[in-house]
Amino acid sequence: MNEKPLFSVIIPAFNAQKTIKRTILSVLNQTYRNYEVVVVNDGSSDLTPRILEEFLSWPQVTILHQANAGVSAARNNALQLSCGEYVLFLDADDWVETNFLMVFKQNLAAWPAQTIDLMVGNLNDDRVGKVSHAGFFELEDIPFVLGELEMSDNIGYLHNKCYRRKMVEEMGLRFIEGISMSEDLLFNLKCFSCVSNFLVMPGSAYHYEDIEGSLSKRKSNYNELKVRKTSLTVLYDGIVEKYKESDLDYFLKGISKRVLALDMQIVTAMYHSSFTPGDIAQEINEIKRGKYSKGIFILLNKNEKMKYMIMNLNTITAYYFLYALYRMRAF
Repeated sequence: MNEKPLFSVIIPAFNAQKTIKRTILSVLNQTYRNYEVVVVNDGSSDLTPRILEEFLSWPQVTILHQANAGVSAARNNALQLSCGEYVLFLDADDWVETNFLMVFKQNLAAWPAQTIDLMVGNLNDDRVGKVSHAGFFELEDIPFVLGELEMSDNIGYLHNKCYRRKMVEEMGLRFIEGISMSEDLLFNLKCFSCVSNFLVMPGSAYHYEDIEGSLSKRKSNYNELKVRKTSLTVLYDGIVEKYKESDLDYFLKGISKRVLALDMQIVTAMYHSSFTPGDIAQEINEIKRGKYSKGIFILLNKNEKMKYMIMNLNTITAYYFLYALYRMRAF
């Protein structure tokens, strides 16, 4: 490719023999053609490397092989290798419609006077709410839209977003290696603490597949959850500090919902580890004393509501109720 690509599409792949061909072909079938695809084979032990060989003759495609180091390392290596003006991330079991890149291109063209740091679309996924406020946002407009992104959980996904490379490089944005959950959310929170503007688009052309047994379904252990909470707290505090002069009520409610859900995950993860009843009771009491936003209960999902009601019982009663659920393999 002689022309510098407008878009770099990054796809990490680990043991993705069942889906990787469909994913790559969905990108190669794009109606907009000025792009590159960087696929990182993350030490796959199945037929993924052989399938990737089929795409070596495509000029848009670069294949990178690395020893298994995780999705964050794969994305970081691809960022180093790619050169598009904007960067997009796909998962190896998802697919995009033929107009996926054209939608981003058309939205860039609609705002020719602006240097857009980030573009946000919607996802075809029932678990993620839709973003209702479309348009170009900067300065004092950002906090409210951040609240909507947080409350809908769009803030936790890479796949409906398009990142300006210069912003990513200037701010030193990279994925945290060595963690296996919430790496997308942590990257996005770092990004939103850096951007000076972003564009929200009403359309959706990305299809997120809910694969049984995928990494997103794996239970996290106690230590990993505690590290996640520490990292999230630091990043949220940075965003709140940046926009402290703005109306952050909606965003803060979204943060409170996420932190409460994480706190309850931490408690239930303790049953899978060697914690004493006293240790778990102390963590339950921390939740009971927690200063969560008013009206937060209605925002929780069904499973979270049940746990929250149990944890607000007498502490000993709560411990044994949760222990019974643990023995029933309810979490």
